Amino acid sequence: MQFRIDAGHLKISTFLDEVNIPFSANYYRDVEAGRKYLSIDAAVELHDHLGIDAASKVSFDYFWHYFRDLLPADVHEMLFGKGVEVTDLSSRLELREHDSKILRRALSLSRYEREFIVTEEVIAAFEAQFELLPLMTYLYMVDSASVAEIQLVCQQIGLAYDQSTEAFLNLVSKERATPDAPFVRHAPTLRMPRSVDALKLKDQFLRHEVDRSLLKPEKSEYFDVSGSFKYSSMVTLKDAEIEQIQDRLVDLFSVIEVHNKSGRQLEDSGAQPYFFGLIVSGRPEYDGRAARAGKKAEE
Repeated sequence: MQFRIDAGHLKISTFLDEVNIPFSANYYRDVEAGRKYLSIDAAVELHDHLGIDAASKVSFDYFWHYFRDLLPADVHEMLFGKGVEVTDLSSRLELREHDSKILRRALSLSRYEREFIVTEEVIAAFEAQFELLPLMTYLYMVDSASVAEIQLVCQQIGLAYDQSTEAFLNLVSKERATPDAPFVRHAPTLRMPRSVDALKLKDQFLRHEVDRSLLKPEKSEYFDVSGSFKYSSMVTLKDAEIEQIQDRLVDLFSVIEVHNKSGRQLEDSGAQPYFFGLIVSGRPEYDGRAARAGKKAEE
């Protein structure tokens, strides 16, 4: 991925137009995304097809990253070292900033190339059946779901599985050959468009999740999968500090989703559905300085 982006190809499709790889484009995408791993012979073959000089730093980085995905961290460091030798803080910060840019661009493009943008027809369906939203999120967490699985989910959340439910699921899944066929999501990522109706739906969903969370007992001062954010705190931040927080959040999610290959589904060991929202925004109505200035003027 780093080699591709450094070569000037932000999209995998344009990169594959100019290189000769020893397997299909879809398989390459799975390898780069961490969904599949190459054998050592296949890794060497891909290395040679990419035209990487075996004596170059790029070649070292290629195999350094390849074995890091396969070996325990301590074994990998013992065999290959840390990869990049830096001795001072400024060099470490420069290296982290370089990696952050690559990971951010990779995260953005990965989502862009593998996403299903919700249609206006789907958004309109929620106006009468907002309670069906969990079915859509469930389907996009598991890739595909049988009719029996959907019926079980409906039972767990108190919904009836009927013709209207099935018709809605058909809107957010690929076309099925028979009524008994499983529902299959369109793409790994589901995205809401920035239309007026879509933003209203997102706000409605946020209010719904907040109400549910506030009914739970607080279990921790920090984020807890079974707790709530009932006891939140408010801080005052300058614009530059807000930007810094947003940058660090993007870096964090980039590392989680791209570097650590965390595209989990519900059937994966240890995976669980978790709705998480973090809003960093200014709230001028909580700033009482204007009122204080007015009071001083009267005095």
